[in-house]
Parts: sequence; C-alpha cells; structure tokens
Amino acid sequence: MPFKNILFAFFAVFALSQCAENEITPDQSIGTSDDLAVAKETSGSMTISGIYTSYEEIQDCKTCTYVVPASASLVDGEKLGLKAGAVICLDQAKKYGDIEFVNLVGTKESPVRIGSAVFN
Repeated sequence: MPFKNILFAFFAVFALSQCAENEITPDQSIGTSDDLAVAKETSGSMTISGIYTSYEEIQDCKTCTYVVPASASLVDGEKLGLKAGAVICLDQAKKYGDIEFVNLVGTKESPVRIGSAVFN
C-alpha cells in the first residue's frame, strides 16, 4: 500500500508539472501570462491519498462540492463527509501553503476530483 501512495504522489507531481495549453497561449478572459505566472508561484505542495482520486483543472466553479480555505493544511474527506463524485476546489486567486488530502474515496464511475478554479 505505501508503494501505491508513493506512486500516486509521483504521478500527481508529474501531472502538475506539465504545461497546459492555456499556459502557452493565455486566454484573455482569465488574465495575462504574467497573471498565470503569479498564480503558479502562490501554491505550496500537495499530498493526495485516496482511491479513485484525480487532480485536474475545474472548468466550472459551480461544480465544486468543497472549496479549500487558504488557511487549510489538511483536507480530510471522511471528516468533511465528501463522497464519491465530490469536486474539491482550490481558488486560483488565493495563496495556499502545503496541503494534505486524505481519506478521499471515489469510485471508477465517480472519482473524487481535486483542482483549481476561477471564482468571480
């Protein structure tokens, strides 16, 4: 089981280090490339442990089940009552420190998704 956690953490770090198309060609509706660079600098590290849990960009903030407060260092899915299909969002406008996500249980059909979103 620890090997799965290490492998998942490695995959998450690798996935987060990839360039998205919107970083290469900025969408004017979300800001300039300078704004995107600042957003990347304002986040700490993330540790994610869970079953059927993924990190991805959240396109619509209205789909968020839970928005992580900027002061959070631990997001416990069990304590928060997060179920399969939950969408956990980080506000791109906030500065986050190191965050650990634990006890997240999704299903193959309905994974738990974690990602950043733009809130207006």
